Amino acid sequence: MSAATAVAGVGARGFRRAGGFLLLAAVGACSFAPGPRLPAAVAELPAAYEAAAPPAEAAPEPRDWWRAFDDATLDRLIETALVANLDLHEAVARLEELRHRYRIARAPLFPALTLDANGNRSSTPANTGLGSQFGGDDGGDGGDSPFPGFSFDFPDRFEFTTYSASLGFAYELDFWGRLRNESGAAVRDFLASRADAETVRLTVIASTISTYLEVVSARAQLAIAEDNVDLLRERAELTRERYQAGVTNTFELYAIRQQYRTAESNLPGLRTAVDDAEGRLALLVGRYAGMIEDLLPPTLEPAVDTTPIPGGLPVSLLEDRPDVMAAFERVEAARRRVGARRAELLPTISLNGAAGRQAGELGDLRFVDQWFTNLIGGLVAPIFQGGRLRANVGAAWAQYDQALIAYARTVLGAYREVRTSLRQFENERERYAQVMEQVADARASLENQLERYQSGVGDYVEYLDARVNLNGAENTRVLAERGIGEARLAVHRALGGAWVAEDVEDVEDVETNEDTGGAASLPDRR
Repeated sequence: MSAATAVAGVGARGFRRAGGFLLLAAVGACSFAPGPRLPAAVAELPAAYEAAAPPAEAAPEPRDWWRAFDDATLDRLIETALVANLDLHEAVARLEELRHRYRIARAPLFPALTLDANGNRSSTPANTGLGSQFGGDDGGDGGDSPFPGFSFDFPDRFEFTTYSASLGFAYELDFWGRLRNESGAAVRDFLASRADAETVRLTVIASTISTYLEVVSARAQLAIAEDNVDLLRERAELTRERYQAGVTNTFELYAIRQQYRTAESNLPGLRTAVDDAEGRLALLVGRYAGMIEDLLPPTLEPAVDTTPIPGGLPVSLLEDRPDVMAAFERVEAARRRVGARRAELLPTISLNGAAGRQAGELGDLRFVDQWFTNLIGGLVAPIFQGGRLRANVGAAWAQYDQALIAYARTVLGAYREVRTSLRQFENERERYAQVMEQVADARASLENQLERYQSGVGDYVEYLDARVNLNGAENTRVLAERGIGEARLAVHRALGGAWVAEDVEDVEDVETNEDTGGAASLPDRR
């Protein structure tokens, strides 16, 4: 597989962004940041998943992929959760913090301006400091001139009053790209945090769907169990009457009673399961437990979608996973910090200056000729820091290695989850088809027993037994419906949302080499 195909296979915008690797490399050439690279494990991913079904004609919208479940109640729950979920509010607050931190990191790219206004009053004895060098008096009423040929009284004190107003600036010339790399790393941190917020959003949606399916299943199981208890109670009563009439034996009597008591004892646990699931669903939509009656109608009948998932899905869909996006951005942030730390080994060039007005009287500041300027240029080169700067570079390289490894692990984990979820969905479809055959057989048996009873050939007990058997099959059907819903959800979650039916895009124009994204190894220490 060519390097271009490898880059195309792992996911655009994040990896199709790898065409952006060339651009990133061009930008990196102006700094000391290493060139972007892909870990070997990522570059070797296949281009597509194994085909489990023929391609489909339509796909849900990526942003509203949950509408593929075709359930108005579920749509209403998710819309409420996206507005009121507390985890989402917390993620947005974290994102806001990172936005401000980016502005802090970006600020050194611009000159720092300060406005200064001050007044200074100084009064010192003439026989101290510089005055003493010129023969200042030792505290008397005056003194002779220290300069031969000149006659004047030397003052006892020196007094000065100065008022000034100025505009100052300080600016570091980013000659080596240190500040640009620091700012770029902050941008990547922000983008990674935004992807983390999207992960929270995806988790909230998936948890809402999963908990909703649990509520539907628990309610249906409870209803079936309650009907079963009624049937078994009637069956136990009929068995008692038959026993008293000598038609049956004690073994059958106690077996039916045991079956009835067991079914009855399961009801409290099922009621608890319903209450617990509804409470967790309330928490997901930002409400107190027991306060979602307006969002959950008494009857819940979600659609069961057994439509095959399109075959041959491109692995590039992994780019829609926010955790993959976040890992990619953290690699870029770490790469730029390597450049920033390497730039710290070189001299720093800075400019400082001020311009304003200065006068001995406050009112004189209004005169134009009282202006002054001050400009300082400086170059500071590190000579000896006890190895601190080089240790910072080494630490930055190690963090870059860690980010690359974490990125590779995230991509491989995402690939495994998608592959597993696709196979799980196919297995659940097969299981559901088998369960529906069981339900059809149980329903046919019930109809046959009812016909026999109505025609006087069969008895009522056999009819009750057929109804109990049908309830058992219906209970299995409920579990299978939840299983297929959970499996379909797992595919959506593993892919980061929706899937698309289009073929893999042609990316033959994306070229890679060992200086950009095509190398299959960790960066060299250059």
